[in-house]
Amino acid sequence: LDSLKITIENALDTIRLRKEVQALQKKHLKEHIPCFISESNAIQDVMDFIRTVAKSPDTPVLVQGETGTGKELIAGALHHNSNRKEGPFVKVNCAALHENLLESELFGHEKGAFTGASALKKGRFEISDQGTLFLDEIGDLPLSTQVKLLRVIEDKIIERVGDSQSIPVDVRIISATNRNLTRLVDEGVIRKDFYFRINVIPINLPPLRERLEDIPLLAEFFFRKNQLKSGKNIQGINNDTTVSYTHLTLPTI
Repeated sequence: LDSLKITIENALDTIRLRKEVQALQKKHLKEHIPCFISESNAIQDVMDFIRTVAKSPDTPVLVQGETGTGKELIAGALHHNSNRKEGPFVKVNCAALHENLLESELFGHEKGAFTGASALKKGRFEISDQGTLFLDEIGDLPLSTQVKLLRVIEDKIIERVGDSQSIPVDVRIISATNRNLTRLVDEGVIRKDFYFRINVIPINLPPLRERLEDIPLLAEFFFRKNQLKSGKNIQGINNDTTVSYTHLTLPTI
């Protein structure tokens, strides 16, 4: 019995220590979240700017850049370097949802508000209270939803679909787009007042073709990542390969 007791105690100690290590790792990752793998001055300037912007955790930010430039990484870095980092970081792809579903996702709905609303549902604004809401593909947001978002930004209150009760929310809004919003304003697709409210602090991300010095670094990163994933004993990438890529003139898309 004594040996069994010792075995159980050792097992419990191991489990406890493992949980402590996992908690420390999680804390470390949250405080030192990796962002861009880059040595370019352009990205370093962006990261320096983020450290300044993060100190104003209530001001809306608009991140602009082509597809694949890392807009979500920027939003995550802004959140995790601000005093909202202990709060939730919630993401919404505005282009992936139909207009009717989008309002329900953002603001929530009451039971019976529409067909299929069988229970009360909290929206992304309520869920991200005290944290950050990342609105990706903001250029695809319908005009009707833009009007409602204006009220949230100005008054910091929401109303669930099917209800008139005002619910206060404390959320920082970070928007992102790969589209030319000023052109969309001229075309009447984006409201001018809405554009100015989400574009208080603009951040523009340069594409990879404007920072070719990052190609060898990225090649090495993805090589190491795939090496760990595959378990194969691959020695490395020929240096001539990465050097030749840095001399390419990449096309403008």
